[in-house]
Formats: sequence, C-alpha cells, structure tokens
Amino acid sequence: MLGVEGDEPATEAPEVSEEAAAEGPAPAEDLTIAQIIEALQEGDIERAAPALDRFLKGEPGHRVARSLRAQLDADPREELGSAYFTHTVEPGETLGQLARQYLGDANRFLILARYNDIERPSRLLAGQRLRIPQSAAREVPAANAEGLEDQLTALGGQDDEEAYLRAIEADLEAGRYEEARDGVRQARAQAGNGLRGQRLDELERTVDGRYWERHGHAARDAGDPEAALAAYDRALEADSGRAKAREAREELREQRKDELHSAAIQRYRNQDLDEAIALWDKALELDPEFEAARGYRLRALELQRRLERLGRSEEGSS
Repeated sequence: MLGVEGDEPATEAPEVSEEAAAEGPAPAEDLTIAQIIEALQEGDIERAAPALDRFLKGEPGHRVARSLRAQLDADPREELGSAYFTHTVEPGETLGQLARQYLGDANRFLILARYNDIERPSRLLAGQRLRIPQSAAREVPAANAEGLEDQLTALGGQDDEEAYLRAIEADLEAGRYEEARDGVRQARAQAGNGLRGQRLDELERTVDGRYWERHGHAARDAGDPEAALAAYDRALEADSGRAKAREAREELREQRKDELHSAAIQRYRNQDLDEAIALWDKALELDPEFEAARGYRLRALELQRRLERLGRSEEGSS
C-alpha cells in the first residue's frame, strides 16, 4: 500500500502462521495489583482488564481488585450521580489524590476518570476543570479503613514518598484530620526512605493545628471550657498562625475568667473563702492582669487571716 504524501510509508502486516492463528489470542498477563493500577492509570484497559480478571480468579476477595473491576463495569453517572460541582486542578494534583479527597479512596481514581471522560488518568493538567459528584460534598467520606498502604500506587505511582504526602494533603483538604495524622505517623515510620522532611514537617504542623482546633470547638460547644482551652493551646503550639483558634481561645478565656470571677464573688459573700480564692487563682491563670480578681483575692486573703486570728483569740480566752 502506498503512503499518503508526507506520511511515513505504510508497512505490510506481518504474516501470521497457521499454528499461531490456531492458538488464538495470547493469554492474559499475570500482573501484580500495582502493575494493574499503573496500566489503568495509563489508560491501557485492553491490558489491564484481562489481567485484573486473572488476578481475581486467584484472589477473589481482594478489596482493591474487586473495586477496580466494579469501577470498570459501572455506569459512572449511575454510580456517582449526575449532579456535580467543579474542581480546578492545582499543580501536582492527581486523580488518585482527588479520589481520596472526595471519594475517600485513592483507588477510586478510575470511576472518577470515567465520570470526567478521561481516557488516561495519569495525564491530569493544572487548570483542568473536573466534575466532582455532588454526593461527595454531602458528607465528608472516611478514608478507607484498611489503611493507606494499598492506595500508595494510585496516589503516587512509583514514588511512595510523594504518595504519602499526597494522601496527607487529600485528607487534610477533606477535613479528615485523624486520618491525616495517621498518614503523618506512617510517613514518619518510613525511616531511611528519605521522605521529604521540610514538606512533611509543614504538613504535620498544619494537620495538628487543625485537628486540635476542631477538638477545641467541639469541647467549647459541649460546654467544657477547660478542655476547649487546652485544645486551643495545643492547636497554637502546633501552628501559631491559626488565627481562628487564637480568636476562639481569647474569646473563651474572657468568658471563662468572668464566669470564675462571678462564682468566686458568690463564694466570698458566703464566706467560703478557700473556694473563692481557688476560683480567683484559676481566673488569674487565664489572665494574670485581671485586676478585679486580683483585688478581690487580696481582700479574701485578708478576711481569711482576720477570721483565723479571731478564732485563735477565742480559743485563748476560753
């Protein structure tokens, strides 16, 4: 056959022997689950699908393999719903990372790719606009309970270091701070593999700051100001730049010290001086410059000394 002008000449198809034709198509390759995921990331369904079926024959209960097979078979719109919002891809983001963030499992990158008509999931471009199913925003999904290890390939390809960091970032963005802390701990445990120290340090500070800030809000709303203040302190120790935690802590401190002061005055009037002084001590721990508490505390101490002297004099005269 002649090639079109300007194109490379077409080559003749190689002859197939009668023996080869009789044997039929080559059998499916035996691939590991990581290799299957990599093939799916590259859009090589023809290679990955039969390898996945072959893998499942040997390990029919394998969670990741079963999930991938289901994602290949499912109708993405029926599976995820037709309503969606838009996510603009940031530099360095992957479909695995976004699947963990929004769907709770990095290995669901495949259904997310199909939902967006992406043939090659590994080719994600900064600035690209993706459809994210609205169902993902109704409730923040918990990350997969079986742990992070089986999601590393989908998150970072061959680079486990980057995969850990992407998982932490995904959980952080999804508000899954407990899972993000677990990710940090797992990353720290990979001693000797050169995990990116500075970036991991920064992520850990952010994760701990948000984690303890959330605990502070929860304790405050539950009516436990002491636990809330302790949590806010830990949030600011981890990440001193958390303005909302600082504002919440200062507001709660003001409220709490006034409550302690009011309670102490009531005890003082009832001449329960030990309890009144203890309450003013707590108020002054929150605000050492609290002049009203300081003044009343001194008066309570003076009254306590007078009562003690009066008691001793009465004992001596009896």
